[in-house]
Amino acid sequence: MKKWFAFTAIFLSSYIAFLVANTPLSLVINNVQLPKDIVLQGVSGSIWQGEISRVTIDNNAIEKVKTTVSFWSLFGLSPSIQVSFGDAMLSGPEGKLNLTVSSEQLTLTEVELYISANDIAQQLPLPIPLSAQGNVELFLSEIVIVTGNQLSCSKAEGDVLWSRAGVVALEQNIKLGKFSAEISCAEGDLLAKVSPKNNLGLSFDGGLTLTTQKISGKGYLKPGAKFPSQLRSALSFLGRPDNQGRYLLRF
Repeated sequence: MKKWFAFTAIFLSSYIAFLVANTPLSLVINNVQLPKDIVLQGVSGSIWQGEISRVTIDNNAIEKVKTTVSFWSLFGLSPSIQVSFGDAMLSGPEGKLNLTVSSEQLTLTEVELYISANDIAQQLPLPIPLSAQGNVELFLSEIVIVTGNQLSCSKAEGDVLWSRAGVVALEQNIKLGKFSAEISCAEGDLLAKVSPKNNLGLSFDGGLTLTTQKISGKGYLKPGAKFPSQLRSALSFLGRPDNQGRYLLRF
């Protein structure tokens, strides 16, 4: 009798696992209420291995999103999902990450993101019209987002790099060198602190409030010997420098 119960339990468990494994991803997503600014297109595959041809967030498109769920992570009631997106031949960001979901937080590890610098520049309130060149690379060893009454960042460790930076402004192609920033969290906001070791003499702290998706920042531009000569005529757009020769930047 005990063997019969054991075989029955194994059979039922296997059958349930089979049904879950073959549940279409589209069926799951159709029963989830997404924020109104997020649109999914071309959902295919199962909940274990799925693909979304396009994710649009506030008119910003992420192409070819692939997901793989770790079966063993389900036993800890914290599903772990490997996510990759984008392609070198497609427009939009490219990258990968590991996402662990629990009842209280989202944990992202081994995050790699590559995005066009110009895509970022067009989202910012810049003092003069310009287009940016090159790619911005983001590497996060870990970021933890608390999902309580409102989203907040509790931990973040990583770096941002914009190498071979350049802009086209005032009808000129201007090389800027390299920029880097350190990623962290403070008071629930995700922060990026730009290293002042750059040709512009730029020191800047930027922040993203997760609940409102509002970007803010403050810093200074202090032209030095390596400051691009083509941009000196544009400094007047920034106002008057302070007694240390710095131009205030704020948005």
